[in-house]
Amino acid sequence: MLEKGKISSIALVFLLIDLVGATAVVFLPALTAKFAGRDAWLVPVISTIPGIVVILLVTALGRRFPGKTIIEYLQIILGNWPGKAVAVLYIFFFIHTNGVIIRQFGELITTMMMPRTPIVVLHTIFVLLAAYAVRSGLEVIGRLWELTFPWVFILYVILLLFSFQKAEFHRLLPVLENGFKPVLQGSITPSAWRGEVIILAMFLPYLAEPSQGRRMGIWSVIIIGAILIADAVLNTAMFGPSTDRQVFPSFTIVDEIIIGGFFRADVAIVIIWLVTMLIKITLFYYAAVLGTAQLLNMKDYKPITLPIGVILTALSILSIENATGIPAYATTGYPPFAYLVEWVIPLAVLLIAAVRGVKPKY
Repeated sequence: MLEKGKISSIALVFLLIDLVGATAVVFLPALTAKFAGRDAWLVPVISTIPGIVVILLVTALGRRFPGKTIIEYLQIILGNWPGKAVAVLYIFFFIHTNGVIIRQFGELITTMMMPRTPIVVLHTIFVLLAAYAVRSGLEVIGRLWELTFPWVFILYVILLLFSFQKAEFHRLLPVLENGFKPVLQGSITPSAWRGEVIILAMFLPYLAEPSQGRRMGIWSVIIIGAILIADAVLNTAMFGPSTDRQVFPSFTIVDEIIIGGFFRADVAIVIIWLVTMLIKITLFYYAAVLGTAQLLNMKDYKPITLPIGVILTALSILSIENATGIPAYATTGYPPFAYLVEWVIPLAVLLIAAVRGVKPKY
């Protein structure tokens, strides 16, 4: 195996929570409010189910091919060249999705903090930091986040509690005034984002206790759902009908909060997002690098870390024309691509494996 390190079950939970939550907390409230209005808080409830389905598919495959990532067992099930072709699609998914994530990160930083800094400079810095983490290995990333995540999460919960003081919960009523259809329409994009836990298919072989992967993955999805429900409730209670017109609503709600007379909450939320976004970028970056090395039968993935970083930086600029293109891509371009790699292909591969009599090994 190219990666010698292992991550604990609790580290896996923290990493998967960050994988979805880092971007969803910031961008989803406004996107879902466009469809579901005051019922946007129901969208995370609905989209939790697809996330659990992805976990079940990934772990079902992982149990049939222990010690192998999706890049490796695709070639076993589909054959050499068909398997390689689908593996390339997954690597492209990891790289392209990460390029969009980096662009989201860069646009927010330039908008809120550094408007005069060329966005390509910010993207280069993000990628270099992530490249250093990728070269350090998955075990280092897991241990670092295992130590850091609880403090980040506690700080985030404190900020939410302070923000609830300004909430007007009557804005959540009446529930389902326009029926359930708007909620279902609003869940299309979140379901695709929740399916990003497909990255577990790259990490499961390196879990210290692979048999715990399914249980921990499901718990991760449930906790993510709870966080996003609280975030949606707060945003709707704060902004009401204008939620869908907010650019970064989760940042706006803490703008006026000052703790202890001197500590500004908006600074804290920016710090939280900087840390969580860098971890998310690193995870997708690592999956792309490891997957590419496995596809090329390399003995070490580190030599291709920087070349793929160059591709990431270029895609982060070229994939979307400007900031206004991010919501459009998230709601129209991304979901079909995500559904293909998160649900359709894993389900098809699992069915083929079952027909061929490949049984779970644990």
